[in-house]
Amino acid sequence: MSVVPSQILYLEHGSTRLYAEAIQVIEARHLCWARPTLLIQGLPVEADAASRQAAIALAAANPVATTLSLYDLEEAPDLIWPLELFQIAYDIDFFSILVQLKISPNEMTPQSGHEQLSRFIRSFWHTHPAAFQSTSRELSSTSAR
Repeated sequence: MSVVPSQILYLEHGSTRLYAEAIQVIEARHLCWARPTLLIQGLPVEADAASRQAAIALAAANPVATTLSLYDLEEAPDLIWPLELFQIAYDIDFFSILVQLKISPNEMTPQSGHEQLSRFIRSFWHTHPAAFQSTSRELSSTSAR
């Protein structure tokens, strides 16, 4: 996967999708420095990718009436995360939802997602420990040189 700075990526885990902007890719270490921007919770867990994307498209079309929880992650801490865990976001639904959160904050009452982001990260770490252990070993061997 080829990722460039400013590209929108996402991580998906359980019923949650985290969108983030790629800040920098550290190819030698297979890491991505990413800035979280939007967290969506309540996606159908057992559904296929098309059904999950359809739920996001419905939220983008009418964010006020959606059953999904939408969290604006402005000022959330950046992540340095294994690159292979990210997927490229090709959909414009992300931009539509983010714009709606920014221009209509009183209508949508966006919630701060910092606590939800922390839970997402902890759960992801516990579910995919091998991806983080290989990165840790790689970083340790590089710093020992």
